[in-house]
Amino acid sequence: IITATLEEGYSGEYVQGIIHDITNLKKAEKATLLSEKLAVAGRLVRTLAHEVRNPLNNITLSVEQMQQEQQDDNAMLYLDIIYRNSHRISDLIGELLNSSKPTEIAMVAVPIQHVLDNVINATIDRLTLKHIKLRVNYPDEPLYVEADGEKLMLALLNIVINAVEAMEEGKGLLDITLISEGGQAILRIADNGCGISEENISRLFEPYFTQKRNGVGLGLAFTLNIVQAHNGHIEVTSQPQVGTQFTVTFPISEKVPVAIA
Repeated sequence: IITATLEEGYSGEYVQGIIHDITNLKKAEKATLLSEKLAVAGRLVRTLAHEVRNPLNNITLSVEQMQQEQQDDNAMLYLDIIYRNSHRISDLIGELLNSSKPTEIAMVAVPIQHVLDNVINATIDRLTLKHIKLRVNYPDEPLYVEADGEKLMLALLNIVINAVEAMEEGKGLLDITLISEGGQAILRIADNGCGISEENISRLFEPYFTQKRNGVGLGLAFTLNIVQAHNGHIEVTSQPQVGTQFTVTFPISEKVPVAIA
């Protein structure tokens, strides 16, 4: 924001201007709004889960009883289908609940390069099958962050998988860059895929919002939940038909493990 006023001095009139940098204020407002949306969605999910889980348990128990009494093979086939899908719905309810509540994590100092290596190992087959190039740039020295390595790996894996799926086969480039700046570990994951519209970026981390045909819309909501639990932040920039970049920052840990001889 720029404000200017016309002032008078000994040498005549002059213009006095003040420049206000409100970037951090806007980021904080955006983060607060997103947290409020997630809180509202979480309350809705817990209510719906309770209302759905009770009758679902009755269905599952009834099917189990019928399976014990049923002798007809055709009927057993349909009962098995009902039973499997009842459990699938129950598992989905569990996933919804997990994505909408604060995550419990066990924090230790881990080198984030190690976490990223695990992410890359988990996606290397996808990259190979789609003939996507991978470019990785790490600092020479390990950057330690306070983290639950497994949960953080899953959170970052969601970002990388989305990047891989957004890129065209044989033309993709996945760029993973890690730097240290101002006491922060700054991770950038960039792709040259289809990109995301400005309208959809604002909804990207909302639970159940997805651009995928068969997507549930929980992956990035889970990622945001995990990153926030690690005192981290996520920013997304994107341009349709050009690509997308996720920037994830974490405080660098002062608790560096001591090697035992």
